[in-house]
Amino acid sequence: AGLTAVAEGKVPGGSIVTRTEDGVREIAVSVELAEEPGSAIRGRLRSAGLDTRGSWLRTIEGYVRPGDLKRLAATPGVLAVRAIRTPITDSYVGQAPGIHGASPWIQALYSGKGVKVGILDGGFDGFSGRLGSELPSTVQALCFPQLGVSSANVADCVTPGDSHGTAVAESIIDMAPSVSLYISNASSTADLAAAIRWMTGAGVRVINFSQITLPEGMGDGTSPYSNSYYALVNLAVAGGALFVASAGNEGETSWMGPPTDTDADGWLDFAPGDERDSIGLRAGDEITAAIRWDSAAADYDLAIWQGNTKLAESTRYDPAGYLELIDFTAPADGTYEISIRHAAGPVAATMRLMVHTSSDTKLTYRTTTGSLPTPADSRNPGMLTVGAVNYLTPTIIEPYSSQGPTLDGRIKPDLVAVDCVDTTVLPVFCGTSQAAPFVSAAAALLLEADPTLTPVALATLLKQRAVPLGTPVPNNVFGHGLLSLGPIPASTPMATSFLAPPASGTVGGPLLGQPTVGVVDAGGRVTSTGPGATLAVTLSLAGPPTGSTLTCDGGNSRVAVAGIAAFSGCSVDIAGTNYMLRADVAGLAATSSMPFSIVFPGTPARVLMALSPTTIIVGQPLAGTVSLAQSIALLGAPVLEWSKDARVWTSIGDIALDAAGTGPFTLNPTTNRWVRARVVGAEGVTDVTPGVLVRVNATAALRSSIPPGRTILRTTKVTLTETIRPIGTDAARARARFDFFLRVGTSWVRKRTLYANADSATGRASIVATMPTSGSWWIRSRAEQTTTNGASTWTPGFRYLVR
Repeated sequence: AGLTAVAEGKVPGGSIVTRTEDGVREIAVSVELAEEPGSAIRGRLRSAGLDTRGSWLRTIEGYVRPGDLKRLAATPGVLAVRAIRTPITDSYVGQAPGIHGASPWIQALYSGKGVKVGILDGGFDGFSGRLGSELPSTVQALCFPQLGVSSANVADCVTPGDSHGTAVAESIIDMAPSVSLYISNASSTADLAAAIRWMTGAGVRVINFSQITLPEGMGDGTSPYSNSYYALVNLAVAGGALFVASAGNEGETSWMGPPTDTDADGWLDFAPGDERDSIGLRAGDEITAAIRWDSAAADYDLAIWQGNTKLAESTRYDPAGYLELIDFTAPADGTYEISIRHAAGPVAATMRLMVHTSSDTKLTYRTTTGSLPTPADSRNPGMLTVGAVNYLTPTIIEPYSSQGPTLDGRIKPDLVAVDCVDTTVLPVFCGTSQAAPFVSAAAALLLEADPTLTPVALATLLKQRAVPLGTPVPNNVFGHGLLSLGPIPASTPMATSFLAPPASGTVGGPLLGQPTVGVVDAGGRVTSTGPGATLAVTLSLAGPPTGSTLTCDGGNSRVAVAGIAAFSGCSVDIAGTNYMLRADVAGLAATSSMPFSIVFPGTPARVLMALSPTTIIVGQPLAGTVSLAQSIALLGAPVLEWSKDARVWTSIGDIALDAAGTGPFTLNPTTNRWVRARVVGAEGVTDVTPGVLVRVNATAALRSSIPPGRTILRTTKVTLTETIRPIGTDAARARARFDFFLRVGTSWVRKRTLYANADSATGRASIVATMPTSGSWWIRSRAEQTTTNGASTWTPGFRYLVR
């Protein structure tokens, strides 16, 4: 259960419950004993370093320091020491897991555990600050602070101001939170080859490449250069890694067509009578323009103009490359024009122009068809090319997403995934650069389920499971369709588990807690598909007194649905203590529940709890009392417990009772919590109060870079920052919502809504926006509901007069 690694000094992570005492992290463990625990064994366990907290049957639970784990396990009478783990919860991780069918996989405890994923990217600014929160606590790195000089220091992967690689990593972790990450900022082909060999040598099974390079060949997936990016793809796949590449965002900055020259003056026509393709640039904008064609015998030149002034040109003749390329920086705001001249040799059949720019500019004459950069048109069957659809409209291709076909007629991309999903480092992360990591994450989940998949088999499986879009399928817009993980793989049922145990009740009345039984596999996952999904589960009584009868609505047997059998209306007809329920499934070992008691109607409960209020905001205290309604002999003081899901409970302290058997308490929860009280009587019977759900709403405060009430221009950029509480490892990542309203007549009309994820360390979420229409604007915000907190109230907001 991960404790061997912890005992060897590795920091516990994942779902292992821990606490920090005197600056030392301690592990929550369950100690299984050879017999019922007595005072002697309890003393030996304390001597071995166990801070005992609770016990049931032959197990004792408590906290232990990692250095004492081996000594604890070697204590006479101890059969096993196991980690206590938190349940898997759906914290807010963006919109992609639900769209791509990953949520059921995550709920079934698939998380990419044991799968190594590599990221080849350019910038990892903000990466280190997110380790242990948005990203795993540890990462392996091969960084290149200089060409040919490598380092294992993540800081050497950082390019200040460039957080692209960090956003890619966040996107992968959103869908596959337990993968092991290997990152590199290698940029040259030699360094990239070294990084790929390092990754595959370490067992990396998926490599994400959310980058492109301009053409290295004529567009058929080959290159005359031995050190091309296609060779890098082949190197990765040969090393056992699926290579996942973004299709590119050149859909609006590419043109493809026959190199016609109507007036025979040597200059090619982009449209009848127009020999130039124009693009609008701002001063300082940098672009790279490239042309490629399909004939080694032909030679073409490329030029950039403004009016009649030629500003840049490429006239080299490279019979091996069939391409020309210009790097250009705009000297001033304006419209610039690109032209292509036939310099020598025969006329090529097809000409392709591609312009790469970081701005949102477009070519006047553009064809999304055939706009694939390198290596998106690779021929390797162990590589996937990924296009992008917006998560709000996942059946419509992004206009900038590059499309096929390749020059030799192959269909690309292979499939599409969503983009523009929130990350903490980039509030809006759009482009095929984000779509690719969601495919990488899906591949990791499939590999966790079946580690034998080869890169080619994995690529094939992902294409087969895609939801078809467009016609025919596949096609050069969506490929095989929208990424989908499909059904959870069938697993072999090995045991049953009480997912929700029974709780005490009255004679003939329904139990306070109705039982739910799961059919689980060897890894503790509910067998939601396959042979265990529909097994029959039968309940019976497994404790005194004899002659008592268990009755449940619809009978004591249930056919499991997706591996879960939920019972209702269960009751017992004779009063008694130490009752247990037994769950039987044919072919599997029976499982017994925790003990509970049945009392006569009207019998006062042994323990009562009152709370007020049950809905609070962060920072508001919660008051309550615990009282014993009848005198009972206790093994210890009443214990207050809380839980995130009403299944796994954690002690938060003893309750001191006064002479009347009543004790007050105050709690300050920052996230939603179930709260209950528990007592253990001298006869060993445990009684608990029904759990009460305390809902904790977030708080939000809004600030603006421009004081409210001012008159601003339509082009004025306003930075809005919402600060959300709570923050911390126990709270799901919060998301801020910003609503923009325009005054129309006597009404406020909502014109748009923007979202941004809050930084996990500061709780701040920021957007930069303009108000494009003249008039009176009002902006308000709130923190959206997460799995751990309710939504905040709306902030008062800010008003501006826009001209």
